[in-house]
Amino acid sequence: MVKLVCGFVGMLGSLFDVDIDDIAPVTTLKNTIKVNNEDIKCPERDLQLFLAKTKDGPWLTAANAANVTVNETGAVPMILDEHGNRKDFVRMDQSVWINNPKHFGANFQPREGEIHVLVVVRDTNHVIAPGNGRTRFS
Repeated sequence: MVKLVCGFVGMLGSLFDVDIDDIAPVTTLKNTIKVNNEDIKCPERDLQLFLAKTKDGPWLTAANAANVTVNETGAVPMILDEHGNRKDFVRMDQSVWINNPKHFGANFQPREGEIHVLVVVRDTNHVIAPGNGRTRFS
């Protein structure tokens, strides 16, 4: 089992933990996120999961998660580096296991303060946001 910290892109204070078997496929992670978050009102197929780090960057923290936005199509989370260059986050491959080297690898050890998975809801009207104590990122 591994504990992953996840968060919805566009919603401040939306962090939550997921305990999942590291040999479970990403589809199981997606289902677990949907089932354990009563605020998600969309079908599971409308959830997109991304590693919470850019290709060559470190894991996100709560402090820098506020800088994550989505691209022009609203489908891919991104962040600007210190030089203003856009860095996209990597979509998780639903057909492979959590411990696949494309994702976390066999020896992954989460650390305090890290965010591991970003959740993008294709239609944000399906997630309750304003009025429930959460604030959207700008």
